[in-house]
Amino acid sequence: MKLNVIGLGPGSPDLLTVRAVNRIAESRVVFVPYSSSTGRSLAMEVVREYVKGKIVEVGFPMGEHVDETTLQGLGEKICLEAEDPSAFVTLGDPVLYSTFYRVKKFLNCFSEYEIVPGVSSITACACRADINLASEKEAIAIIPSSRRDLLEAAKNSFETIVVIKGSSGLEEASQILKEYDITYARRCFMKEEKIETWKGKSDRDYFSMLIARRGE
Repeated sequence: MKLNVIGLGPGSPDLLTVRAVNRIAESRVVFVPYSSSTGRSLAMEVVREYVKGKIVEVGFPMGEHVDETTLQGLGEKICLEAEDPSAFVTLGDPVLYSTFYRVKKFLNCFSEYEIVPGVSSITACACRADINLASEKEAIAIIPSSRRDLLEAAKNSFETIVVIKGSSGLEEASQILKEYDITYARRCFMKEEKIETWKGKSDRDYFSMLIARRGE
């Protein structure tokens, strides 16, 4: 049985790739994650118009640490509802901080996977802010806001540092990166989008980030 694992991009239905739209349309069952704490699913808002089969919503705890028993239960639910082919959708790109790889090892019912890339929120926000992330031999680091230890090490080695998962810690990160030019970006390509020069205070939104670029 095949599972299409599909990146939906940053949150706008018109940023899905052609392949993503085709794989969603051909899937008999589409698994759509939602936050079990809030009941909301941004993925559902993006994917709904492209689904021709059955939608099955899957509640995921969105914290950084989820116990194995919970993940195993989610895997069992997916396998119970799956048909050939099925799809699992995730915001952004499936191989970068996605919900899919947290549960993959419990999806023993699938013998074939196709991973369909999506537009990452990192590149999407850089596009909206008109920021060149890297040129020639320059290097870029992507660091969660909670990893201040890595920020200290990275600031001497990378021309660009993107600090993600901005529900907390962006203010502290900006102090570490005060020698950089910093842009604040939130929910790029969504209705609540905000892009501005960093002013020292975040909205504490998980879908926000700092893009820190060393001055020319």
